[in-house]
Amino acid sequence: MKVVLLLTTILLPLDVSCSEIDLSAHSIGIWSIAGTAHQLRWVIIHNLTAAKDTGIYHLEVIAKDRSAPAWKIERLVKHMAITKTALTASVVKPLTKGAVYPESFDYAFITWKEQNAGAGGTICETTVTDCIKNGSY
Repeated sequence: MKVVLLLTTILLPLDVSCSEIDLSAHSIGIWSIAGTAHQLRWVIIHNLTAAKDTGIYHLEVIAKDRSAPAWKIERLVKHMAITKTALTASVVKPLTKGAVYPESFDYAFITWKEQNAGAGGTICETTVTDCIKNGSY
C-alpha cells in the first residue's frame, strides 16, 4: 500500500504538468526534451501556428554535448511529424535560444510531404525520444 501511495504521489504531478503545457503559448517554439548524461536535447517547432489547426507539429531535434561549445550542435532528426499529445509528453521546458538555420529541416520536410503519394510520411504518436529510438519519424 505504501509503495502504491508513493508512486501515485510521484507520478501524479507529472501527468498534471503535461496536460497543462500550452505549446502555442511559447511563440518561439523551442523546447528542451529529455537528454542523456552527456547530451542536451531540444526541439524546434517549425509550424507552430498551423499546428493549432492540424494537430500535427513539424519539428527538428537538436543536440549538443554538455561539454561542447554552444556553436557545436548536432541535428539528431532533420524533420519529425508528431501529434500534439506526443509532443506535449516529450517537452520539458521552453527555451529562449537554440535556433538553427532551417535549410536542413526544409529539405527533409519536403521529402516527408512527398511520401505516400503526397499524403505525407510517418507521424510520431509516442514521444520524441521513442520515435528517435525506433526510427519512426
